[in-house]
Amino acid sequence: MFDEIATLFASAPSADTVLQFRPSSASVDRASELLELNRRGTLDDAAREELNQLEFAELLMQSVKARIRRKTTETKSSP
Repeated sequence: MFDEIATLFASAPSADTVLQFRPSSASVDRASELLELNRRGTLDDAAREELNQLEFAELLMQSVKARIRRKTTETKSSP
């Protein structure tokens, strides 16, 4: 997912493009697989690190999107 996010930001996206960003189906499938392995308690160290990175990427995008929404709301509220 980091590659997808890097590609997004390298394209100098508009705020709307960032808000519309969704991870690829392959990334979503991989995250689901890792979460299932975690639930079963069968993650190895490499998979645990990968899951941590996916969680960090998700938190990063949530934070970026929240800031964009807040800025958009503030701009619309200004006279």
